[in-house]
Amino acid sequence: MVTDLTQLTGEYAASWLPWILIPLVFYILPFPIIALVFLWIEKEAMEEEN
Repeated sequence: MVTDLTQLTGEYAASWLPWILIPLVFYILPFPIIALVFLWIEKEAMEEEN
């Protein structure tokens, strides 16, 4: 059975959204967030030393 791409509505896309967002939010996103927080804390510590 071949899927006709013209039939893919926003409703269909939205049903797949959680399966894309769950690994993105819980496996990929924490690393840059932790890195940014770490750099921010380090920057503040450097400013206090000077």
